[in-house]
Amino acid sequence: MAKRLSEMTLKELWQLFPYPFNRTSRMLERLLFERRNFVKKVLPSVERISHIASTAVSSIWAKSIIDILVEIPKESIYLFIKI
Repeated sequence: MAKRLSEMTLKELWQLFPYPFNRTSRMLERLLFERRNFVKKVLPSVERISHIASTAVSSIWAKSIIDILVEIPKESIYLFIKI
């Protein structure tokens, strides 16, 4: 019988779900630029877009996933609730 995920060691989990780590690259910078522009088009009331998590730190190895935090005015929340 196979082990449950909760019973596996970290090493066993990495073998099941390998994920490459890279230094922050120009490709990620370009992707972030494109994502910011897309969010601004879709949500014109955006107050701030922040690049967060590991790819925001250029001196460390990180997953090739860009995490962003989008801040909108409190009044805009009601628009999402009505949709």
